Amino acid sequence: MNEMELLRSLRDDVPAQDDLSGVERRLAELRATGWTGGRGLGRGLGRGLGRGPRRAPARLRWGLALAGAAVLAAATVTAVRLPDATREPAQAQPRTSSAQPRTSSARLVLENAALVAHRSKAVTLRPDQWVYVKESQHLGGDLPAFETWSRLDGTRMALREDGGELKIGDAEKGPTHPGRTQAEVEALPADPDALIRHFRGLGRELTPLSLCEPNCPPEIAGDVKVWGAIGWYMKFGPMIPPATTAAMYRALAKLPNVTVEEDATDSDGRPGIGIVFDAGAAGKAYYILDKGDYHYMGVKIVDSDRTVGMSVLASGIVDEPGRLP
Repeated sequence: MNEMELLRSLRDDVPAQDDLSGVERRLAELRATGWTGGRGLGRGLGRGLGRGPRRAPARLRWGLALAGAAVLAAATVTAVRLPDATREPAQAQPRTSSAQPRTSSARLVLENAALVAHRSKAVTLRPDQWVYVKESQHLGGDLPAFETWSRLDGTRMALREDGGELKIGDAEKGPTHPGRTQAEVEALPADPDALIRHFRGLGRELTPLSLCEPNCPPEIAGDVKVWGAIGWYMKFGPMIPPATTAAMYRALAKLPNVTVEEDATDSDGRPGIGIVFDAGAAGKAYYILDKGDYHYMGVKIVDSDRTVGMSVLASGIVDEPGRLP
């Protein structure tokens, strides 16, 4: 019940024409005799009221309550609400174990994430800007968090480990750099079905952390490939167009082994929403999303032998190394 409904219900209980003159006289008599206690307040005031139609005992007489407000400051009165005989007895609610993760429909949660992504503002990137990522790795031994700045044209990079000195140098030569990643994400289809077909047909493996590759059961190998590629690109969230991010969430919802755990945590203990791919005996992979805006927080792999993960603690686009978004 909201405030307006409560107010209307209280108004329904107020008698239309209560004569309070008798109540006022009785209050004056009580004060004159030095009365200071709360006991018998209802009986004392009741003698000043004329008899009217009897009302159900569970309904408060608001004329009486308003008149007695003047003496409530001098006495503490305990009010007991009488049960309504016409009301069904309350049924005990079964207890739920807090140890069990709460689950929701993957389609519903990921559609909400897609709608939020659609409403986000697209960012226009320049080749002279830098992609900033602060991350932590938990791969069998926790390493200090570190920050990287990568120039979008792929020529320069910078590194700062655990708040230490900023080191700037030439980018490493290799098949992957932010400029190439930007070109790839801008070319990705914004339709979830087309995106799934595209990732199934990739000639190389893309994944933030391997779940069962290259020994995945054949019946899930294609879905694992799609799952891994989406997680690979989601790490670069600030570079991805909003429509493409939305398509990624909707593509995840179409994978048959994907569920949602509402109260998951990333490898740094931060709470979030767990998007879970269940690979059976091979274990489970988690993408952790923020509960507010659904941005990507990290990845976690859980199987019978290990729990490993990587967390994105911050990310964004900046104009020079050392700056924070």
